[in-house]
Amino acid sequence: MVSNRKSFLKAEILKVCAFAILTAMACPTWAQTKGKSFDALSLPTTNFALPGRPDAKVEFSAQYELENGSKNGRLTVTAKIADGWHVFSVTQPPGGPKPSKFKLKSDFLKLTGPFAADHAPEIGAAEDVWPGLPLEEHHEKVVWTAPFELTSDIDPAKTEIEVAFDGQACMESCVEVKDSFKAKFAGNYGSAEKSTSLKPKNTHATWSATLTPAKLKPGQSGKIVIKVVPDPNYHVYTFINDTKSTYFRTLIVPSIKSGLVFDIPQTTAETKKLEIPDEEQPVEYHPGQVEWTVPISMPTKATEGKYPIELMVGFFSCKDKNCDNPAGLSLNATLEVTNEASTESTVMTVAPVAFNKVADKWETATFGTPVAAAKTGTLTLWHIFAALVGGFILNFMPCVLPVVGLKLMSFVNQAGSSRTRVITLNLAFVAGILAVMLILAGVTIVASIGWGQQFERLDFQVCLAILVFAMALSFLGVWEIPIPGFASSSKSGELMEKEGHIGAFLKGTLTTVLATPCSGPFLGTLFGLTLTLSPISIVELYVMVGLGLGFPYLALCVYPGFVKFLPKPGVWMETLKEVLAFPLLLTVVYIVQIVNPDYRIATLILLIGVWFACWMIGKVPPYSESRQIRRVWGISVATVALTAFVGFMYFGPIKHYLPWETYNETKLAEYRREGKTVMVEFTARWCLTCQTNMVVAIDRKEVAEVCKQNNVITMLADKSETSPDIDKKLEELGSISIPLLAIYPPDAEPIVLRDLISQKQLLDALEQAGPSRSDSKSITRPTSTQIH
Repeated sequence: MVSNRKSFLKAEILKVCAFAILTAMACPTWAQTKGKSFDALSLPTTNFALPGRPDAKVEFSAQYELENGSKNGRLTVTAKIADGWHVFSVTQPPGGPKPSKFKLKSDFLKLTGPFAADHAPEIGAAEDVWPGLPLEEHHEKVVWTAPFELTSDIDPAKTEIEVAFDGQACMESCVEVKDSFKAKFAGNYGSAEKSTSLKPKNTHATWSATLTPAKLKPGQSGKIVIKVVPDPNYHVYTFINDTKSTYFRTLIVPSIKSGLVFDIPQTTAETKKLEIPDEEQPVEYHPGQVEWTVPISMPTKATEGKYPIELMVGFFSCKDKNCDNPAGLSLNATLEVTNEASTESTVMTVAPVAFNKVADKWETATFGTPVAAAKTGTLTLWHIFAALVGGFILNFMPCVLPVVGLKLMSFVNQAGSSRTRVITLNLAFVAGILAVMLILAGVTIVASIGWGQQFERLDFQVCLAILVFAMALSFLGVWEIPIPGFASSSKSGELMEKEGHIGAFLKGTLTTVLATPCSGPFLGTLFGLTLTLSPISIVELYVMVGLGLGFPYLALCVYPGFVKFLPKPGVWMETLKEVLAFPLLLTVVYIVQIVNPDYRIATLILLIGVWFACWMIGKVPPYSESRQIRRVWGISVATVALTAFVGFMYFGPIKHYLPWETYNETKLAEYRREGKTVMVEFTARWCLTCQTNMVVAIDRKEVAEVCKQNNVITMLADKSETSPDIDKKLEELGSISIPLLAIYPPDAEPIVLRDLISQKQLLDALEQAGPSRSDSKSITRPTSTQIH
């Protein structure tokens, strides 16, 4: 018996290790891998831009600029918000409304820094919904800017960047705002020669500027020093922070802020007064060299990355009472946010701009000093009580209840145990709860990641789905989780006899992880307080919630005799265990629902692989020889790894090389009148042959190159749902079924390809059709784009 027990425990240890490897390998941390993919349930997204809607609460427009002589650029998104409505900032704290989020859908560039607003949000509140939580609101209009770097060569005049927005708009109630739009090229900025000083044409003053430091920590301050050296006997006017006029003054405007706060420019240069005819008051000017210092501050919530900033200057260089024509210039630099301290300065590039452009910006110029609220708040007795009650209520949430039920069964098994064992097992369970709570508190303090925000990560979502699904299969008897205290079959139970402390601890950690998607009463408000609480108080808050979650188990430590009142062990425990599997399966449905739609099919494929692996493990009794256990676990791990690879590599987002447009008969007729060659693919999500054609023959790099060279328009006729217009077109082409691809040459009958086709057939057909007529109007179309 002792030998069998040692063999069993050795096998259990091996299984625990293998289970950890299985979960780690299955988690798709590499799920963003791009490549040739096959997804029989996905079609290319054809809606490149959503047209303006009269009932839209937010209307978006976008543009991008490229730095002269560089692959760097900046993308600007402008949101016009309906009267009375507002959207939330990109830094809206967790525990409340959805923050604004942007995603690039074009694959020829990558962001080098975050989207940042041109002004700080207004701080609002909704005490009846999110008590105590500050709401960061943008009203009327907000402009976000983000830096990027081109990863491939493009023709800016013919290339647009596709951007997706996901957020909320609110007034008395909130609505989801999901939109997709394109950014057009708006020109270059900076000097082609990377000039660090400039005397604009027909002026008599030389300008330069420095940024100190070039790297800032979140919450740190810096400065921009603007220097002007007038020619002998010339001068420039003073800076006056008053946007009512542009005459007799130097204009300094922060035109690209990237979320930084720019304070009012200051100088100690000598100032003189000059009488101007028809002016009530004398104007002030600087008779010589001038340096203006512009303090800047980086918000405490800024994330690491690059932040483009731009100042515009408008000025008059004057001699006595005669002035040159007004001139303008732009000062550009990229500020980097990092955790490393820096004192080095960088010289800003200088480029000429029209004075009128500076004057337009001057009309809306704003300066302000940031107000950073120190995190010094403390918990009150009410907060502590609410945290305990909120944590206790988490025990009854749907995700947590099955684990609590499992724990209830362990209570029954403890009924005959000694008082000491009952206390230590429950303390181990509570220790598991508090361990996760302390980790979450640390993450909140260091990274400002709130309760439940780990669910925003794809790898966490998929790993948790695997774990919960595996637990459900274990409850149904398909296999047994190789953790002491989770085993439930009669044979393994006889060998293990009692729940172990490791099993109790792991149940506590699992209970807490499953509770994090839920906030429940009180907790939304309490976790919103972490924005103002001191680090010690944040730890205290999480510990109180953990103690509330562990209250029933702590009560057993005080009165362990309570387990004697529980029902005696019996067949009912097996039935209860199986019943508890179904809430877990519903939890899996919930987790899969929050997974990005691009990865849901891949996640389901992976779960089937996990199911098959668990079934194989369950076919080998836990008391079998170690060699046999190792072999089946090895095969199972390989199976899960293979299904994870296949699922996320070939059933995830597809890279589409062709810029598809939604089929429209009117648009097709218009293109044909213009003499364009048009390729129309008739397809549907439910048509496996259509999807095969799309991947192996149609939406290929080689085909895209030919279409681009010949200016071929590509249209997608999606029959996934009933469409009389598409059915009518198919009949016109002599067909009642799909797949079917039609190529319309200029001034000729269409070339029709049916059923399964090859890439060579398509290329031959395109060659036969020929290019669009040279006299046809050119069309601006995006290059190869990552479409979801």
